[in-house]
Amino acid sequence: MPRISGMDMLKAVVTDLNTVEEGHRGFYVEKDGKFFLNVTPIDGFQLDNVQGLKSALGAERNNVAVLTEQLKPYQGLDAAAARTAIERIGAFGEITPEAAKTAIETAQRLAALDPEKQAEQIATTKLETFKGQLTAQFNLRETELVTQVNGQKATIESLTGQLQSVMADGQIKAEVAKANPLDDARDAVELLVSKYVRSSMKDGKVVVDVIDTNGNPRIKDHNGTPFTVADLVAEIREKSASLFKAEEKRGMGLTPGHNGTPPGGAKQPNPWVKETYNLTQQMLLENTKPELAKQLKAVAGVTD
Repeated sequence: MPRISGMDMLKAVVTDLNTVEEGHRGFYVEKDGKFFLNVTPIDGFQLDNVQGLKSALGAERNNVAVLTEQLKPYQGLDAAAARTAIERIGAFGEITPEAAKTAIETAQRLAALDPEKQAEQIATTKLETFKGQLTAQFNLRETELVTQVNGQKATIESLTGQLQSVMADGQIKAEVAKANPLDDARDAVELLVSKYVRSSMKDGKVVVDVIDTNGNPRIKDHNGTPFTVADLVAEIREKSASLFKAEEKRGMGLTPGHNGTPPGGAKQPNPWVKETYNLTQQMLLENTKPELAKQLKAVAGVTD
């Protein structure tokens, strides 16, 4: 049998038999892909896996330490006395010591109360609570009413504005129609008139005023007679006759003469010449009668 030196110790388990000296390989047997040292048990000694035993022993020792720590508060306690105390506590059912303490404190506080003063205090508390509830309800209702009033006010203002616009537009359209504008110039004339018309509410009625370029109401004479929409339309007709139909039902399709005005006695001045320069009439002619505007500009020597 090969001799085993003190430095050449045999391993209990190897995974590769080639790592063992060739002379010692006969001491191993293969099991589950590993090679175990073949040792015969004698007097309780044997080769075995003690890792599981070590783990179990460590866990058991830990449990003992935990239990020992938990038992420290009860060291020196008389078991019989403890059992008696537990039985007495059990007589209280589910009442905890904290609940019992609270009940005793409450009883002591109630015993010290003066019934008359307590009744007055309770009544005062109820009154204050009721007052608070009423105040909260009043404030809520007030907020609701204010919201409704503001909403109705906004609606009234909107409707009033619409009414003023309708009244002003209706009066403008009526007066422009009376002046008999050219069909293709009607919208332009109405737009021009509307620039100088302002509506407002006075004493619950819609009032339509004619204003100047500065926004001030126009008057006709020293007596303060208001300048009406009809007056404004007549003024525009006089300054821009080409936008309206002639009283004799004749058209305005005439060629301008050398003096800058349409021939044939028409009263339409040339708004591009220096003597009768009129920027408003220029805009209206360019929008309504571009061909006539082009001819008048050519006569006045104006180039785009």
